[in-house]
Amino acid sequence: MRVRILGGEEREIEVEPGRVQDLLERMHLNRETVVVKVNGRICPEGEQLSEGDEVLIIPIVTGG
Repeated sequence: MRVRILGGEEREIEVEPGRVQDLLERMHLNRETVVVKVNGRICPEGEQLSEGDEVLIIPIVTGG
């Protein structure tokens, strides 16, 4: 299935059906360092992805 990754360099990628967590693992991203929005809604890592979803991955910025 194809999902669209938004933010920075926008692109469409082919992924196996699965959850947000599976996508983050495939992209080598740590769930604790990003916020994920699917179709404009913040979602948990267990959220199931569907064909054509728009996924925005927002890095969490910390510091002092």
